[in-house]
Amino acid sequence: MWCVVEYDYRADPILAETLAYWRRQRGERAMPSRRDIDPIEIPKLLPHLQLVEVIGARFRYRLIGTALAQAFGRDYTGAYPEEVSSAARAEAVCRIYRLVQEKRRPVFLRSSYVGAKNVDLIVNRLYLPLADDDRAVNMILGSLTFEFLQPLADAWGSAERALFETAIEVIEVPLTSAR
Repeated sequence: MWCVVEYDYRADPILAETLAYWRRQRGERAMPSRRDIDPIEIPKLLPHLQLVEVIGARFRYRLIGTALAQAFGRDYTGAYPEEVSSAARAEAVCRIYRLVQEKRRPVFLRSSYVGAKNVDLIVNRLYLPLADDDRAVNMILGSLTFEFLQPLADAWGSAERALFETAIEVIEVPLTSAR
């Protein structure tokens, strides 16, 4: 049986650069706001990004990068997790988003997933909180990278299992800016 192994997100060039950008944009605040995120400043990162809007107790995908759409088999911009995933998977995803809201800190997770065309992949996800008032998270900036494996999906199980075989790390971020 396949299991999730440790992964250093700081060594991933996309995730590390996204975290560094988020830290620069927040300055001395707990977290930056959506208006602090300027796509023109981060063109290399855009294909790997997603913006998740917090709407009450729900979450909606406001932006999906091209690398995500390709890996997951569709562009789900404008959709809610329960519209693009099974109920179990959507609930697991929303639990992670709620963790980012609650902790108000970046969260890294690594999980297996059966992607487009029945291809197994490992997804490395860095979720970063955004808040207009520096208190209540109203958007989440996600940065995702992928490790594509051989098409073994039929051999090891369903996509619903994937997010439960996950390594999760809440990233402690000092309030002083790391530049």
